[in-house]
Amino acid sequence: MDEHILTFELDKNCQELKIYGSKEGLEFLANSILNLIKNTKDGYFNHEHLISSDWGGNELSSKAISKDSKLLHQVKIYCLKGDKFQF
Repeated sequence: MDEHILTFELDKNCQELKIYGSKEGLEFLANSILNLIKNTKDGYFNHEHLISSDWGGNELSSKAISKDSKLLHQVKIYCLKGDKFQF
């Protein structure tokens, strides 16, 4: 994977989620979401894991951009497709 910047960070009060990304990082996020939508069967759910290198992945950056926020090392994105979902 090309190097990119992509972080999910919570503000110090855990009231706001901030997503920081380079052009490449945001394109990676957009493509991950589009692939998730495309590959989820109707009536089911599917998910994608984004993990920092500190936790063994390579999708998220391991350094926070904002000094006053808490870096998330794993993000799970779920696609729920259809009226009823089979978990």
